[in-house]
Amino acid sequence: MFLVGIMIFVSCAKDTVVVTSNINPGIKISFKDTIQPIFTASCATSNCHSGSVNPNLSAGQAYSSLTSGHYINTSSPSQSMIYTVMAPGGVMSNHCTVDQADLVRAWIKQGALNN
Repeated sequence: MFLVGIMIFVSCAKDTVVVTSNINPGIKISFKDTIQPIFTASCATSNCHSGSVNPNLSAGQAYSSLTSGHYINTSSPSQSMIYTVMAPGGVMSNHCTVDQADLVRAWIKQGALNN
């Protein structure tokens, strides 16, 4: 069991996904209005990322959890752990759409602001 946990962690940490985005780079993406609703609907559900599994992506906790847990890499958004797990081929890609993952990446590219 311990070995499986290590293998999952290592595979998640090294995933790098390069995807061409359909998101208009001129659109300002709000954490509160765009990103949090994605997490609330797709991730922060019972027995998942609502406090029992890190990162806690529930409303009021997600931003702090992401920024203090090193899930965001603003200098290389495509390598951010939160993006790589959501992007096509990522371990959580079946819980969100490509467009949702692209919005998260675009938000990170814009500086991952708590706006």
